[in-house]
Amino acid sequence: MRLEFKDIDIDHVKTYMQHWSQTDQRASDYSFPILWGWASDYGYQSAPDKETDLCWIRQTVPGLYNLAPIGRWHRDDWAHLIEERYGKNSEFYLVPERLLDIWRAQFGGSMEIEEDRGNWEYLYNIKDLATLSGNRYMKKRNRVNQFRRTYDYTYKKITNEIAAEVTDFQQSWCQANNCAETPGLVQENHGIQRILQNWDRIPHLRGGVIFVGEEIAAYTIGELADDMLVVHFEKASLEYNAGYQAINKEFLSHMLEDHPELKVVNREEDMNDPGLREAKMSYLPTGFIKKYHVKVSL
Repeated sequence: MRLEFKDIDIDHVKTYMQHWSQTDQRASDYSFPILWGWASDYGYQSAPDKETDLCWIRQTVPGLYNLAPIGRWHRDDWAHLIEERYGKNSEFYLVPERLLDIWRAQFGGSMEIEEDRGNWEYLYNIKDLATLSGNRYMKKRNRVNQFRRTYDYTYKKITNEIAAEVTDFQQSWCQANNCAETPGLVQENHGIQRILQNWDRIPHLRGGVIFVGEEIAAYTIGELADDMLVVHFEKASLEYNAGYQAINKEFLSHMLEDHPELKVVNREEDMNDPGLREAKMSYLPTGFIKKYHVKVSL
């Protein structure tokens, strides 16, 4: 069977979300705003497969990379499906651990598996990060309290109207942080701008902004996924000390008020950056969404 891949488009969001809702382990790489937001830079494409309740995904820039499918993973015909669609020898990137476990049970020794540690996503107890209570979070809590004492600020949810202000702030943040010199930040900026400019068209997006006076000091953008909140972006002005700690706590505490069913916050990967890894570990993760590079020989 030949898969018909097409560029991921905002008009595909409803069909995509139907497959996403069936996916057992929702890694942020496969969330619609991430794939669609980065589509122009990475050439992401999808191929809905009606026969299987799966949606196959690939990246086409700078080369062709098959990603894991989303949808109904629990099935016993994976070998047949993959051979029919990709041939006897295939390769997949960013394969979440739960899908890998299913494949491992069916493929046995027909796989080569490589751990992709830089793309593991960090999971936390959302209540812990929303309250920062206890001795283990004392330093974080002190930083937030310092911000509260220093600045007279207000917190607002991102709406379609506020999204326009956040768009301007993001552009200023990018200039202040020399995005042009870092390809990854350029691509991220493209994605953020695209998402903010289409705020009302993407399901399950949530965001928060800290204003000091009339100026934005920090913002964050997240996405609801059942009892998990995925934090996609978090930016703070260099002019305000402890802005990152403040927006993180404010956003999570407000989200818990609005959505008491939330249990987990996913703060995504560290991309093997030592400083970022140290920062994410300092919030004491309770687990990870582990991902792997997999070669299949059938």
